[in-house]
Amino acid sequence: MSANLRKAKKLFSSRFIFPKLISNNNKSINKILINNPSFQIVNKKRYFQTSIFLHSEISTSTNPEELTSDPIDNDVMDSAMESLSNLATTGNTTTSSANVDNNPSPNTSTSGASCSITAPNSDDRSNTSTAAAADGTFIEEKDSIEVKDPNLIFQLIVKNLEDKFGRNRLYFPKEIYFLVGAPGSGKGTMLKYINAQRGLTARPITVSELLNSAEMQEIKNSGKLISDRQVIEAVFTKLLDPMNENGVVVDGFPRTVVQAQCISLLYDLMLQLRQEFQNDPIVSQKFRRPSFRLCVLFVDEKVSIERQLSRGKKIIEQNKIVKETGLGQMQEVRQTDIDESAAKLRYKYFRDSIYESVKFLKDKIPFNFIDASGTIEDTAENIAKELAYQSSLELGKTTFDLISSIPTSEEICTHARQLLVRRLDGYSQRNSELFRKVIQVIKTEFLHIIQRQALSGVAIIRSENPIFKENPLALTMVLDVLTERGFQVILDYERKLVPTRIDPFDHTIIHEPVRVFHFEIQFEKPRIRN
Repeated sequence: MSANLRKAKKLFSSRFIFPKLISNNNKSINKILINNPSFQIVNKKRYFQTSIFLHSEISTSTNPEELTSDPIDNDVMDSAMESLSNLATTGNTTTSSANVDNNPSPNTSTSGASCSITAPNSDDRSNTSTAAAADGTFIEEKDSIEVKDPNLIFQLIVKNLEDKFGRNRLYFPKEIYFLVGAPGSGKGTMLKYINAQRGLTARPITVSELLNSAEMQEIKNSGKLISDRQVIEAVFTKLLDPMNENGVVVDGFPRTVVQAQCISLLYDLMLQLRQEFQNDPIVSQKFRRPSFRLCVLFVDEKVSIERQLSRGKKIIEQNKIVKETGLGQMQEVRQTDIDESAAKLRYKYFRDSIYESVKFLKDKIPFNFIDASGTIEDTAENIAKELAYQSSLELGKTTFDLISSIPTSEEICTHARQLLVRRLDGYSQRNSELFRKVIQVIKTEFLHIIQRQALSGVAIIRSENPIFKENPLALTMVLDVLTERGFQVILDYERKLVPTRIDPFDHTIIHEPVRVFHFEIQFEKPRIRN
C-alpha cells in the first residue's frame, strides 16, 4: 500500500473529512460524487459520524470506536484527495455498491471505490431507502441521503436540467418574485394583487401544489421526507415552463437556508448564461438579465394566531352548512386552525426558520417587507408601493446609466407649481409691457371661444397674431397664464404659404410663409345630468 493510500485510509476514517471537503467546496470531491457512479452515499446504521471507505487497496477494518478527531493537516488532505481522485479515474469503478454492516468485516474488499456518508440520526430512516443485497446486507440507494451543501445540490440540479432541456435551453424568466408570508398574512389572497401590480399573467408557482404532485406523493407514501434538492429541482423545472417566460410569482419559496442559497446561485447562473450566449444570434435574446424580488408578508404573532383560529371557525361553520345542504365542498380543518398552541408553533417556525432563511438573500436581491396586518385593501396598497417600477432594479446597468440623466416626470413635476409662480411674477416685474399685451390677446381672442365651448370641455383656437411671431416669450406667457387659471393647454403650430402679391415682370404669385399657432385648451366640463 502506497504512503498516500495509508494517509487516505487514516483521513477517510475520520468523521471530519467529508464536512471539511464540502465546506471548502472542493471541486474534486464534488466532481467525483456527481460523475462517478462507483461512489455511493449510504447510511451507516447507528454510526453518529461520517466515514468514507475505499474498497480497493484500503480495507474496511477500521473500528468506528477508534475514529480520530485530530485536526486534519492540509498536506495530508492534499495527499488523500490525490489518492481518492486517482482511484476514481483509474478504471477501478466496476462496483456500484458497498457492503455495509454495523461492524465492517476485516476481510471485506471490493473492486472499485465507494463512499459512505452517515446520517446524524441512524434510527430516522425517513430520508433513506435500502435494498437487500444477495448476501443479506443492506445497500442504500445512491440518492437516499439528503446532502445539505447548497453548491453540491445546485450542481446536481443544473446537471439534471441540462440533461433534460439542454444548456442552451435554460430560459429562466427575467422577472421572478419569491413570496413567503407569516401564517394568517393572506398570502394566497395577495397573489392576484402582486400579479396585477407587476403585469404578470402566468399562474403563480405554488410550492405546496408541487409537493402534492404524483411524483412527490410517491416519495411521501414510501415513508421518506421530501428533500431540499427535490423541492428546488421541482421549482426550477417549473420556472422553465414557457408560460412563465415573461415573469412569475413563486409562492412559498424559499423555506430553508439551502433553498435561499440556491436562489442566489440561480441568479449567478442566469448572469453566466447571459454572458455565455450573448453572441449567439438565435438564443441570445432568451437569456435576459435576471430581476429577482423577495416579498415577505408579515404580521405579528398576536394577529397571526387570531387569524388562524378565525379561519378555523369559519371553515367549521361552512362545513356544517355543506353537510346540511349537500351543496359545496368540505374544506380541510388543520390543527393550527383550532389549537392555539399549534398556531403559536406554526408562527414560531415561520419566525425562526423561514424568515431567518430569507434574510440570507436581502443583500443579494431586492427585499420587500410588506405589512399585512391591516385590511385587504391596506395590504394591497402596501404591495403597490413596494413593487412599484424601479428602473435602477430592472434595467441593465448600461441602459440605466444612459437614460438616468433625463429627469423623471415626478422630478419635473415636484416643484412645477413653485416655478410657475416664480415665472409669472418675473413676467410682471421684468417684461411688464409684453405681459400686458399677452393678457389682452387672451381676453380678446381666447375667452369668447372658451366660453362658447364650455359644455364640451375643450376649445381649439388658431391664432396668427404677430405678437407670437415677434417674441416667442409671448407663447410661454400664454401657456403659464392659462395654466394658472386652471386650464390644460397643448400648443402646436403649422407653417403655410400665403399669397401676398403678383410679380409685375413674370406675373407669378409671390407667397410668404406664415405661422399659425394652434392652442388646444382643455378644462373640466360641467355635468348637466347625473
